[in-house]
This record gives sequence, structure tokens and C-alpha cells, in this order.
Amino acid sequence: MKKIFIILILNILISTFSYANDSQNTKETTAISNQIKTLQELYKSGAISGYEYEKEKKKF
Repeated sequence: MKKIFIILILNILISTFSYANDSQNTKETTAISNQIKTLQELYKSGAISGYEYEKEKKKF
């Protein structure tokens, strides 16, 4: 019974850490997509050239 309890607790902890990591990846992806949108807006408005747009986009 004690082994089952320990295994259950370990599974819960592993699941929690896994979920936290996924959440952070989602935040990073959202930040990158927002930066790309801003870059596209700068290009469309003429603030940066096509060359500058492509150069900056590669950094992501």
C-alpha cells in the first residue's frame, strides 16, 4: 500500500512539472508571434525594408 501511495505522489509531481514546462513554452511562442506581427506591421507601413524584415525574422 505504501509503494502505491509513493508511486501515485510521484506521478502527480511529474505531471505538475510537465504542465508547468508546457505553460512556459506557450508563453514563449506567444511572445515570438507577437514580435513577428509587430515586425510585419513595420514592414507594411514602410518603416523597414524587405531586406531588414527578412533579416530580423531570421533571428526568431
